[in-house]
Amino acid sequence: MVASITDLDELELVTVRRTPARAGVSGEWPAWIDQRVRECFATIGVDRPYAHQQRGLDALHAGRDLVLATATASGKSLCYQAPVLQAALADPAARALFLFPTKALARDQVEAFRKLVGPNTPLRECVGAGTYDGDTPPDQRRAARARAHVIATNPDMMHRALLPHHDRWSAFLSGLRYVVIDELHTYRGVFGSHVANVLRRLWRVCAFHGSRPQLITCSATIANPRELASSLCAREDFEVIDQSSAPVGPRTFVVLNPAVVDPLTGVRRDYLKCTRAVLGRLRAADLTTLAFCRTRKSVELLTRYLREDECGVHEQGRSPMQPASAAAPPSAPVGFKPQGKTASGPWARLQQQASGSKAQFRRPPELAGPVDQGAVDRARRTIRGYRGGYLPEHRREIEAALREGEAKVVTSTNALELGMDIGGLDAVVLAGYPGTRAATWQRSGRAGRRQDPSLTIMVLSSRPLDQFVSAAPEFLFGEPPEHARIDALNPEILVPHLRCAAYELPFGFQTPESADQQSDRQPWWSSWGGLATEELAGALDYLGERGALLREQEADGGVRFYAIGTAFPADAVDLRGSLEENFTVIEDVPGSKEHGRILAEVDFEDGPLYLHPGAIYPLEGKTYEVRRLDWDARKAYVHEAAVTYYTEAVCNLRVRMLEGARADEGARGPDDPRRAPSGTGYAHVVRAVPGFKKLRFRTHENVGFGPVKLPDLELHTIAAYWGFPDQLLAWLGDPHRRSNAALAAAHAIRHVAAMVLMCEVQDLCHAVTSGLPGPEGVTAWAPVGLGKPSAEASMLAGGRPTIYLYDDLPGGAGLSTQAHALGRPFFERVLAVVRGCGCAHGCPTCIGTEVALDPLGGMGAAPNPSERHNPETVARKHARADLLTTIQAIADGLCL
Repeated sequence: MVASITDLDELELVTVRRTPARAGVSGEWPAWIDQRVRECFATIGVDRPYAHQQRGLDALHAGRDLVLATATASGKSLCYQAPVLQAALADPAARALFLFPTKALARDQVEAFRKLVGPNTPLRECVGAGTYDGDTPPDQRRAARARAHVIATNPDMMHRALLPHHDRWSAFLSGLRYVVIDELHTYRGVFGSHVANVLRRLWRVCAFHGSRPQLITCSATIANPRELASSLCAREDFEVIDQSSAPVGPRTFVVLNPAVVDPLTGVRRDYLKCTRAVLGRLRAADLTTLAFCRTRKSVELLTRYLREDECGVHEQGRSPMQPASAAAPPSAPVGFKPQGKTASGPWARLQQQASGSKAQFRRPPELAGPVDQGAVDRARRTIRGYRGGYLPEHRREIEAALREGEAKVVTSTNALELGMDIGGLDAVVLAGYPGTRAATWQRSGRAGRRQDPSLTIMVLSSRPLDQFVSAAPEFLFGEPPEHARIDALNPEILVPHLRCAAYELPFGFQTPESADQQSDRQPWWSSWGGLATEELAGALDYLGERGALLREQEADGGVRFYAIGTAFPADAVDLRGSLEENFTVIEDVPGSKEHGRILAEVDFEDGPLYLHPGAIYPLEGKTYEVRRLDWDARKAYVHEAAVTYYTEAVCNLRVRMLEGARADEGARGPDDPRRAPSGTGYAHVVRAVPGFKKLRFRTHENVGFGPVKLPDLELHTIAAYWGFPDQLLAWLGDPHRRSNAALAAAHAIRHVAAMVLMCEVQDLCHAVTSGLPGPEGVTAWAPVGLGKPSAEASMLAGGRPTIYLYDDLPGGAGLSTQAHALGRPFFERVLAVVRGCGCAHGCPTCIGTEVALDPLGGMGAAPNPSERHNPETVARKHARADLLTTIQAIADGLCL
């Protein structure tokens, strides 16, 4: 199979890595596991646990919390299913809460749990399990709360529905024995910090109802599972199991690069077309395959192309997947006859080509004739797309088709990256490098889940990071997975959750004298995992002074804090970002039964990109044209259309400082050429969509343009900025070098800030403009870095560069200002990280992907003759050297 794929002319082989099969090491069921529980597992083919599973069960029996950080398909679910079943047998009042990051994963795991206690098992009707999420009907919610031993939910539902109404859950919470947190690695950055505070609220509520549940956390392979679990859960006594003893089939990992089309410019073939060719070979071999794409649009395009290939059709225009009533090309009016001479010129030639064109869809000569409708139906069944925005019932249908073997190829975003049971897969294809090693191995592990041989093929794109992986494969295979970090005590995140917690239960603090007299005071009164009592009291005082909480003095000198009002504070705190309502995609076909049918949902932020009037909205191979967008009602009205193009919105993202405060200049005066001006303030971010492009299917050529008139999306947040010292500006005299140094420094500052502040890189954004904030703090608009810089961005960065770092969250989360407050030590950390990069000549990790690797523009001659034939290497070396000088100069220029 590998040989047939690497023989494709469209691709170049980068590397092939093979891992031999490994036999499993079996363990024994612990004596405390009931025989009936063992028989339940025997019904699904598990006669006894593996050695690492036995070790996990022993740790739980000893009263310790557990972190399972083993590879995909290593049997992590047994380590929480078995103890939960055992607890329910020993005590019918025992309960367990399963926490999953998505609703789909929660439902999948509940179905797996129900199979263990199904009608043909010894525990039939003895242990109940149910879901509690936004899709659960009210009557099922009440039944689950009253009778289920196991409830599966997500952090959002626990935050807004369970905790504010914990009095209704008293029976469940008082018997809570286990809390299972699956996909631990997804709880990182600002989202993870929010979830960490939600869990601290859960611990207070559990203590109030008299329980202290054990924790079972499951994670993909990351560098710091114990640290993440401790920070998230505010617990320290974790047993970490990160070595699997489950058997593993032979694995093959192939990295491919699209072939070069133009040796002079280095342009490569389109990676999506190359991915289609790879999937075609896998489909011909009848291998069940899951293809991961970076974007939702890529999922839709790939699904369409694969279905057309399945039908044996080569596209010239219209697809057989479209309605058969597609309109023919426009013709001349009836009765029209050209008079006089035949027209000439380019317009006439275009008209002649259009009128003389043959069928819009061509098939190879050997397949001449009409398209077989059976082939079309088969393609729709066996080749599916899967992404966010599909309706819940649509996603479940695709999941079932994959589990049952009907779907042979599924193209997906990262929505299927998590550990949902989707049956046995033979191969995984990655359309582009996922961006992190952890995500790469997580997606690769989806293949070979039944100990069978598995194949992973990664087709690289032309992005700089992908091409760096091509040039240095050990970056992927020789380095450990990345760290996952959170900062649960960030004040911008902590304080709103304290207000939510006070609504659920009041806070109370005692004087030293009263503490001696009332030693039996419950710990939930004055505890917040990991936060000192004095700091907690100070944060609550802050809320009391601003009227958010009621502060009462007790007769014994103690203090209590109560919530004010009847509104739920949790409704104003969103764990994942925007509180705006999503757009609904509605079919608009008056007079038909499909009229008014809801097709999909689109996030509010993505609405202007995908649902502007005139947009082509793809939905699993079909194309719909947006007729009308009701912005206020959040509804887009579409109709199915047979078109030969798709649309792509033109997006402009800009930021400017509105109110800035300069930092104290300290010992360096305003005229010191070594001074690096800096400050913090409020920032205004605007994303505009002025128009859209029409791109032809397959060729992706631009065939048209249209305007978009929709409100701009605005974000008010907080930011920090750093300017270049005059001395550095003089040293970087060439604008090209200055631009590269500024863009590379902004990249390094953003990534190291995420590492130091324990957040995700996506929680921060950076930009480079020319000039410092004026007397009123307002600066010119700066284009935000989104990959390759525009000519405007390079020009601004080549002037008098000022680097912005802002929080990509409404109102901010205090991240950029914390980075600025660290001062010189922060830049020393940035310098250490850049110097510690393993590359010798600059790579996307240290210099980023925005620098213009142009060997001209003042880069100078190659340091030695051998490098004259590789000007890009020379450009990278200069960019890295200038980056180090820039970071050092800013560090020296900040006040001590």
